[in-house]
Amino acid sequence: MNRLLLLLLLLLMLISAACQESRQAMIPGWSEPAAGAAHEPVYVPAMCSLIGNETRSVVPAGHPVIVMWGWSAATEGQVRDYIRTRIEAVTFDGVELHGEQKGEIPYDDAAKLFRAVWMAELGVVDPGIHTLTYRLTFSEKIFDGKEYYGPGTGREKQEDTCEIEVK
Repeated sequence: MNRLLLLLLLLLMLISAACQESRQAMIPGWSEPAAGAAHEPVYVPAMCSLIGNETRSVVPAGHPVIVMWGWSAATEGQVRDYIRTRIEAVTFDGVELHGEQKGEIPYDDAAKLFRAVWMAELGVVDPGIHTLTYRLTFSEKIFDGKEYYGPGTGREKQEDTCEIEVK
């Protein structure tokens, strides 16, 4: 019986090691977190000066970075208009990011607006200064409840360049 348990334990250890190697091969840039290190993600907005933030966000080394951007409007339909007409490019060090919309279009009671949010997980980023760009244009004119955006509105595009400093 002890031999059977020992063989089973050895087999489980081999499978676990194979899965570890497979995970490392499948996820570029993936590395095992240091033992005992806190690795809470740091959320960084894709827009900085457009929303009144500093142009540089500082991220502690070893923490995963998640880039966020979104749109708010007075009605859910206006947010859906944005989703339908937006032409958006978000880049990190020149590489285009493809964000996933998180959740539905919830109503924010505090802001009294509906919001859609996109996120792109970068993982752990190498130390140094990195460039994040945001560019938004619209295929047609839309209204967010306060202002018009898009062709012929004087708000045809939004652009921002931010930095992420990992140290």
